Amino acid sequence: MQIQNHIYPFLRIVGKNKNAVNNDNLKANRYPNLSPLVRDTVSFTASEKLNRSLLEAFDNRETCAFVYENADVPSEYLKKALRESLTLYMVSEKNPDAPIQRISTRVKSPDSIREKAAGKLGSAIKSKKVFDPENPEDIKRVCSDIIGARVILRQSDSNKTKEIIDALIKEVKAGKLNITKIENYKPSDLPEKWEYFKIEDLQRLCKAVNEMRVGLPPIEVSQRSKETGYMALHLDVDLSNPEFKAKNNGYKGEIQIVGYDVANLKEVEDFCYKLKDNKDIKSGHVAYKPFSDYFVKLLRSNPKIEDRFIEYTLKAYLYQRKKEPVDNSHRKKKDNKLPTLQECGMEGKLPKGLDFNILSSIKYYCDKIYDLTSKI
Repeated sequence: MQIQNHIYPFLRIVGKNKNAVNNDNLKANRYPNLSPLVRDTVSFTASEKLNRSLLEAFDNRETCAFVYENADVPSEYLKKALRESLTLYMVSEKNPDAPIQRISTRVKSPDSIREKAAGKLGSAIKSKKVFDPENPEDIKRVCSDIIGARVILRQSDSNKTKEIIDALIKEVKAGKLNITKIENYKPSDLPEKWEYFKIEDLQRLCKAVNEMRVGLPPIEVSQRSKETGYMALHLDVDLSNPEFKAKNNGYKGEIQIVGYDVANLKEVEDFCYKLKDNKDIKSGHVAYKPFSDYFVKLLRSNPKIEDRFIEYTLKAYLYQRKKEPVDNSHRKKKDNKLPTLQECGMEGKLPKGLDFNILSSIKYYCDKIYDLTSKI
């Protein structure tokens, strides 16, 4: 397949017609972009299409921009809390065997916040709950991942990850990290040796959280599974703080802790997941149209393809998790690849173009286009 031939004509069109790109001028590149989570965007399929149309009746773009603009303070608060608690466990020249490769943060764009609000509006209508998409406080109340952080593991030895839990417990007890939900995503049949954290360590974290929740209902460690096989630890956090001004309060955030190899696969699998469920990539940014057109055409080419692609995804996540997520930046590029159709026993069952390595290559060029056009 000639990936360049598929992408470069589009790049030339963008270069000639810069005004064709919908550009977000609101601090577009301030935060590193994180892999969206399962709840990062919403699906507007079937009956939910009406809900999206309903949201269009609310002119809440300014409200979402306001929510985005005022997320700086709570975002910096989360970043500082993670930096102070986990720096000792990040890889460095002095600590080459540390379990964490890197920590990154991001704030959802106004468009992404608006999409999330659309989904919440649909849910509110069904459950007959009150939700005003033009009220920034309502948006902050129902959207739990406007602010996000990702902790990438380079080791998953239980003795190493236990240290991470210990550090988080210390932060919780000091009142610097207000955890409101603990979700452990993993396939239901995942061998215990492949889990990132021992259940007893997660229970210790949960106990520390509940000791701080005076007068509030206790939380539990939720064991979750997805059909894709995705695995990670998700922690919801309340970022309200009495020291913040009113407009900076009420924000919630989500921390993902995930292994290096699984995170690499998630980068491209998330795009496929969204398109499979008729969701947009980067709020429908034109830079990702080549990826969308290419993937959807192959996925819809046969009624059996979608189920087989889900099977491939599940096997690919398990294949990645079998690896110890060590930092492989020193490896040759040819060794740093995603699970192939052949490695997952899917060769001949899916079109070759749906191999994650090919999809990742197309995504790479679309990312470059996005980076270029976002600066126009």
